[in-house]
Amino acid sequence: MTNVDVVIPVYNERREAIEATLDACLRQTYSISHIFVIDDGSPAPATVPQRIADTGRVTLTRLPQNLKNAGARNAGLAKCTSPLIACVNCEVLPAPDWLATCVSYISERPEVGVCYTRTVPEHPDRLLSRWRMRFQENRFGPETGKAHFATGHAALFRREAIEKVGGYNIHLGNVSEDSDICERISVAGWDTHFIAQSYCISIQHDTVAEFAKKELSRNAWESPKDYPLSRFILQRSKMLITRMGRNVVKCRFLFLPVDVAVWAVTIRMAISKSFAARNRPVSQSVDTSVRFD
Repeated sequence: MTNVDVVIPVYNERREAIEATLDACLRQTYSISHIFVIDDGSPAPATVPQRIADTGRVTLTRLPQNLKNAGARNAGLAKCTSPLIACVNCEVLPAPDWLATCVSYISERPEVGVCYTRTVPEHPDRLLSRWRMRFQENRFGPETGKAHFATGHAALFRREAIEKVGGYNIHLGNVSEDSDICERISVAGWDTHFIAQSYCISIQHDTVAEFAKKELSRNAWESPKDYPLSRFILQRSKMLITRMGRNVVKCRFLFLPVDVAVWAVTIRMAISKSFAARNRPVSQSVDTSVRFD
């Protein structure tokens, strides 16, 4: 039986979401060796329920500052010792057979370095969940096979492949870090595959504010130091017009007020961040390279 470690980065996550994600991992039909929860410098330190800590299979590590997904995952990867490593996001609940399915698949195919499954929302019929799955999540096909990259929600890696490429690119933060590592693993000689036979459930709270935060992250904008606020507003305004036009053509009229609300809250957040950035102190750099023993 091949050992598997799990890395779960958390930042400002709901306590119940952390607990639910850990419970889903511990309930896997394929036993996990150890789970490394990486608190990515949350303003209020993350905690692990005592009943889960008492299992001896979960370690919580707090980083001194927020390094975003790439840096936090690297911090967890450096602690792993198993030949297979799963990276699972908080608010993602792998189905009980998820790990067994992925381990069986990757073990039978030496050419596969990364594999993943579809992610479905907890409430697929709700308007905001439908909007998110169409505009902010990747599409999943009906068939198992080779894919361009594994989405960051939950993916199983060969430790050897991660070692070969040196982990995640910390300069990407939360933007394209998933596709980047898969592309580099591909260059190193391994494929990424999608598995249709299992799934994960997303318990993300679907709100306009959460969508706006993701719009900022996906567009690599935290403050005017990234690029001018005026440029960001112009880009998002053009995207709003394009998105609304497509929704009208497709008769998705219920999406139109969501389109406008997400745009408005995103712009408001960007303006607030611009003012806040003026007085933000310069942070010290932290080494987030992956060192394997």
